[in-house]
Amino acid sequence: MAKQHPNGKYLFGPVASRRLGISLGIDLVPYKVCSFNCIYCESGATTHLTAERREYVPTTAVIAQLKQLLDDRPEIDYLTFSGAGEPTLHSGIGEIVHFLKDNYPKYKICLLTNASMFHSPTIIAELKPIDLIVPSLDASSPEEYLKINRPSPACDYQTLVDNLINFSHNFNGELWLEIFIVPGINDSDAAINRFVELTRKIAPTKVQFNTLDRPGCVDWLEPSSEANTRRFINAMERVCPVEAVGPFRYQTPAGSTSYSPQELQNRIMALIQRRPCTAADMLTTLNCSAHELQQALDSLRQQQLISGTASPRGEFFSPVK
Repeated sequence: MAKQHPNGKYLFGPVASRRLGISLGIDLVPYKVCSFNCIYCESGATTHLTAERREYVPTTAVIAQLKQLLDDRPEIDYLTFSGAGEPTLHSGIGEIVHFLKDNYPKYKICLLTNASMFHSPTIIAELKPIDLIVPSLDASSPEEYLKINRPSPACDYQTLVDNLINFSHNFNGELWLEIFIVPGINDSDAAINRFVELTRKIAPTKVQFNTLDRPGCVDWLEPSSEANTRRFINAMERVCPVEAVGPFRYQTPAGSTSYSPQELQNRIMALIQRRPCTAADMLTTLNCSAHELQQALDSLRQQQLISGTASPRGEFFSPVK
């Protein structure tokens, strides 16, 4: 059986996160209740491997603890669903998200997830108000998936990928796709090319490359070298801004992502299908030059694929219905 939360405490922090600034963790499942048993997990091996969604901890107790802490209006960058298991297994996550948005709208919400539960309209609706979702995709093939993620039998690889693509096209917030590099398993040239093609379909805001920084669940696992991680960066930067967040740190410089004209138009369409954006919003997200962006917007207008609506903050672009 999985360990219960110590003293009925479902919040941890706030802590300084290398990715999210000051983050308050919200832990919705007992220790190591997860749909994956990833070889790299720093929390240890999964003790309760399951894809069953249910109320693993009392939703009312989580809400009460959040209210007690947030009523003092602490300085926090993100309220983050994370912990030592998969947060979306908890059936009350949607209720908690709506409570936070209704009562504490000043705080941004983040979800760290393995994306294994993105399989129903109900779950998509529950997660839609979240500001930032960081799904992991560590495998470019079913074989890599079984070796790295060691999933519950209920979690099929192709279904996972299809659901992640569908979710990304129905989500209005930011989506950072995280890929954990496992040398010898998912870092071949063929695997990198597959990751690039999957990223084209998912169209995340950016891709984060991670690798071993703390001991995982198997003793043979080693971190990706800087040179190896750069192979991923060089391939992926052609389609998406990237960031390396492991022992080797890297971030695509502003305005330096090199898109083909068609790729940039595809990225713009994927972005505004989630929510209307100004040109300034697109420059921040897409990391292209202002000249390239204007050329792409002009081309999309000529094709009658986009329309603009004036507002005090600028012209917001949307797809033509």
